[in-house]
Amino acid sequence: MEEFRVCLNCEYQKGFQVSFRKVKNRARIVLICPKCGQSYDIGWATTTIKTFRHDQGLTY
Repeated sequence: MEEFRVCLNCEYQKGFQVSFRKVKNRARIVLICPKCGQSYDIGWATTTIKTFRHDQGLTY
């Protein structure tokens, strides 16, 4: 299986958090290492996110 799970900067091995970056009429989906904060833009984008406003949900 091919996967991108290990941070190239600090070698954290348990995956990434995601962030969304607005670029023109779409949102870039960026991976962020939860240990060192290194970000990776691996080319994912979507046009389905229309706004970055949000409502606060439940706390678990």
